[in-house]
Amino acid sequence: MAKQRFKITPFTNPSGVKVFRVSGTLDGKTIRKNFSTRNEAVTCRDELTVKFLNEKSDGQTVWTTLTHDQNRDAISAINMLKQGGSNKTLSFAVQYLLNHYREAAETMEVGAAVEEYKAVKALEFDRGLLSRRQERAIRIEMDKLKEYFGAHIVGEVQPAQIVEYLNAPLGRSKEVPTIKTWNNRRGYLSTFFKFCLGKKYVAENPVLEIEKFKEKKSRGTAATFSADQARDFMHALESYRGQQNKDGSWWGKPGCMVPYFAITLFAGIRPDFKDGEIGKLSQDDIRSDTGVMLVEPEVSKVNEKRTVKVQPNLRMWLDRYPLDEYPIIPTRMRDMWVDIRKEYHLPHDVLRHTFISMTVGAFRSVGDASLQAGNSEAVIRKHYLDLKSVEEADKFWGIVPTGMELPPMEKKDGRYVPVVQKKDDKDAK
Repeated sequence: MAKQRFKITPFTNPSGVKVFRVSGTLDGKTIRKNFSTRNEAVTCRDELTVKFLNEKSDGQTVWTTLTHDQNRDAISAINMLKQGGSNKTLSFAVQYLLNHYREAAETMEVGAAVEEYKAVKALEFDRGLLSRRQERAIRIEMDKLKEYFGAHIVGEVQPAQIVEYLNAPLGRSKEVPTIKTWNNRRGYLSTFFKFCLGKKYVAENPVLEIEKFKEKKSRGTAATFSADQARDFMHALESYRGQQNKDGSWWGKPGCMVPYFAITLFAGIRPDFKDGEIGKLSQDDIRSDTGVMLVEPEVSKVNEKRTVKVQPNLRMWLDRYPLDEYPIIPTRMRDMWVDIRKEYHLPHDVLRHTFISMTVGAFRSVGDASLQAGNSEAVIRKHYLDLKSVEEADKFWGIVPTGMELPPMEKKDGRYVPVVQKKDDKDAK
């Protein structure tokens, strides 16, 4: 997208009157003119552009069927091609324009386009096409875009201006945004301008000219609990009931948060209780008859059904704290969730990471862990393989509520099952 030599910007006079200002340089002189309407400003800008391009044209007498104004326009067009470093002919440029150009609406301001786009995304969220997190991220970015560009016309926003916007520090930070942040925000803006292109608010998407950086993938291991940490954490939850209210009551009853954390720790269900898997999981999805937990496509983050094996220790936790009395998402869930994360300094997804690493450690099957967790085998190998020993994993899968005990166990088909005594062993006793 060629850079405009003469710019049109909304401007407010000291008197408070809003005008459209045309500014630039011609013949070494600064041009600054104000107009009450945008159409008048566009006309002035086009006239100034033609004057600038005709300044250095060498005149010669030739016979032509063009009118005087058409001839001046042709000279301006050829100068534009030279200025842009193109060796294409004027006829080629005209044919390309006829094939590809779509007139953009020159009166749509960024703010108005943003509000229209946000309304579309809000509707997509209502229809379940966007998650709450996606809709919120888009809304935040669009509000920043609106604040930054204000009353600028969408079709006049240049790639260089967008680069300046993306490079600007976020919030109170004085640091340049990371590559990952840059790429994410660039993606939001590209989708927005694609929307504007469809509405004919712009002639082309300016974000396509902006670089998308290649990110270096980290091969770090995931943060996990040890078996002892997991045991101490779960046993502490048995007495946890939140904080005390002014009237002397408590946020919940002892053990009220056990089912939520037991399911995330021993079944690896993604822990976002607002819009994630565990927030959509129902009691009927936990099948005691078959010993599995079903994660349906509408529950799964990746929209794919998967089955998680309910190991004997998780069954004990859910028997001690039945979901009829201890719902997965209790009252004042957010308050207690924040309180517990702060108290135990829980890293993001540490319980789910622990489930995956302990599953691999116990059963030595990357494929089985992949199917249960809903991750690719490549991700499992990269982040979870060989994190836990068999002994550590066996200890983890033996964590049960205080006062309870598992019978002797053996492994079969990716799960722990009680050891079946042989008949000869019984007779010997």
